Amino acid sequence: MNRQSALGSYIFCLCEILQKNKMVVVVNGIPFDQLKQRTLHKRAELPQQSGILKKALPKSIKHLLKDILTFKHMKQLFQYISAAGTYDYVLEFYNYASDVGYKVSRQQNIPLILVYDSPVLEEYIFFNGNKLFFKNEILQRQLKTLLQAKHIVAYSNAVKEYLNKLTAKNLNVSIHQNVDYTRFDFLEKQFNSSPIKIGFIGSFLKWHRIDLLLEVFDRLKKENVNVELFLVGFGMEYDAIKKLADQSPYKKHITLTGFMDGAALVEIKKQLHIGVMPGSNWYGAPNKIFEYGAAQMAVVAPDTLTISDLFQNEKEVLLFKQDDPDQLYQKLKLLCADLTLAEQLARTLQKKIKNNYAENITFEFYNKLLS
Repeated sequence: MNRQSALGSYIFCLCEILQKNKMVVVVNGIPFDQLKQRTLHKRAELPQQSGILKKALPKSIKHLLKDILTFKHMKQLFQYISAAGTYDYVLEFYNYASDVGYKVSRQQNIPLILVYDSPVLEEYIFFNGNKLFFKNEILQRQLKTLLQAKHIVAYSNAVKEYLNKLTAKNLNVSIHQNVDYTRFDFLEKQFNSSPIKIGFIGSFLKWHRIDLLLEVFDRLKKENVNVELFLVGFGMEYDAIKKLADQSPYKKHITLTGFMDGAALVEIKKQLHIGVMPGSNWYGAPNKIFEYGAAQMAVVAPDTLTISDLFQNEKEVLLFKQDDPDQLYQKLKLLCADLTLAEQLARTLQKKIKNNYAENITFEFYNKLLS
C-alpha cells in the first residue's frame, strides 16, 4: 500500500493481475480485497532507546536485538498464515531471516515459488556493516528456502549463477523482470528543445550514487553545457544529497522535488530528455530503466552484471563503468552534444519495453509457474 516502496508496489500490482485473472490471492494471511481497504500501518520495530541508554548500547547489540525481534516476527507471521487457511501455492518474495515460505510449503505440502530479490546477508552488511550474530542462522534459512522452492524467479543470469553456486545445485530458475506497470507512462518527446533536462527518479539510497550524478552535473555546467538536473524521490540519503545540491555553484539549475507520484510525476517525466541511473548493485532489478524508457528518455546506467544482461549498450542504453565519474561524464556529454543519438536510444528502448514488458506477459509467466 506504500507507493514509496518499489517492492511493495510491485507485489500490489502482481496481486491485481492475478486476481483479475480469477485467482484468489491472500497476502500474509489477509485476503487481498480486504488488504486494499486497510489503512497503511507501519510495521512494529525495535523501540527506540533514548538518552544515555541509546548511546551506551553498541551498534552490534542493537543489531542483535533487532534480529531477535525479526525472528519473533517471522514465527508469528507463519503462525498467522497457517491458521488463516489452506492454499494451493505459496509465492514468497524472499526477505532477510525468512523461513516463512519454507514452513508453509512443508506444513501444507504445497509448492513454493520463490522470487529472489537480493542476497539478503550481502545487502544487510552493505547497510549495517559486518555481522557478528546469527550469520549462520540467516544463511541456513536462506539455503533451506532455496532448496525447498519448486521454482525460483531471478532478475538476471548473474543471479541465477550465484544461486546455483550457493546451493551447489542446478536450480530451476527463470529470468523475469518484476515491473510495476502502474509506473509506466508512455510519452512522446521532442529532443530539439533547450535546456537539456537530466533526471533521476527513485529512492535516495547509498548504492544509487546520486552524489556521483551531482558531481558530474557540476562538471557539465562548468563546461558550459546547457543542462538542468531534476532529482525526484526520497530516502535515507535525502538530507546528504540536499546538502550537496545546496553547496553546488549551480544549485539554481538543480531541482529536488521530494517524493512524487501520479499526475505531478507525469508532468516531470514529460520534461526530461535523459534518465540517469547513477549507481546500482550487481544483482538489483533496474526498475528505473523501465520507467525512464516507457517515458521515452535516453538512459545512462552503470554496466552492472544485471543491467548489461538485460540491455544492449549503445543500442538501447549507454552504459558506463560503475562508480566511474569520468565515464558517466563522457556518456552524458555525448548525449547532450548529439540529441539525434539521444532520441534514437529513447525510441528504441521504449519500443523494447512496449513489446516485452506488458501486463499480459507477466500474467502468462506466473500462470505457467502456478499451473
